[in-house]
Amino acid sequence: MTQPPRAIADKIAEKLAVYLGPHTARVAVKTFSMKALGRGPETLTRLDMPRLLAALRPMLRTFVGKAHAETVLAQIQEDIGR
Repeated sequence: MTQPPRAIADKIAEKLAVYLGPHTARVAVKTFSMKALGRGPETLTRLDMPRLLAALRPMLRTFVGKAHAETVLAQIQEDIGR
């Protein structure tokens, strides 16, 4: 079953909220969606996830450290990318 595009952005933000807080996670998904894809999170599909997660990587490393950031990003990709 295909998730609606907005649901993907919401799920990514929900996973990031554990580390960034809910508001910062939502802003990060929106900001980096625009930066990496040139469009808002309401248009995200699973195919966009690698580029979005790559764009989020440097910021997440700042918050949780390099090694843990890679684990978090891999888990998000696994959980949502199915």
